[in-house]
Amino acid sequence: MSLQAIYAHKTIGITDLKRGDTSFINELDEPIAVLKRDSVKAYLIPEKLMAYFMDKLEDIELSTIANQRLQELEEGKTKAISVDINDL
Repeated sequence: MSLQAIYAHKTIGITDLKRGDTSFINELDEPIAVLKRDSVKAYLIPEKLMAYFMDKLEDIELSTIANQRLQELEEGKTKAISVDINDL
């Protein structure tokens, strides 16, 4: 038997989901681990939390691009140009 971390305070069995009682989804305010034979198979998360995760992922991607471009500038692979904000 192996131990598995559960990243949620609440759990639900996959059999319970198959029975069709999904009324709890309307009050979903935190992640719920979906279990199958006492093993986590998925997580249900609220829409707002998913949107938060997607925003954070986008921030990480943009930060990576910005850092790559700064590195290219430092290595002389690209040049910076001066721009006056009033000219935009």
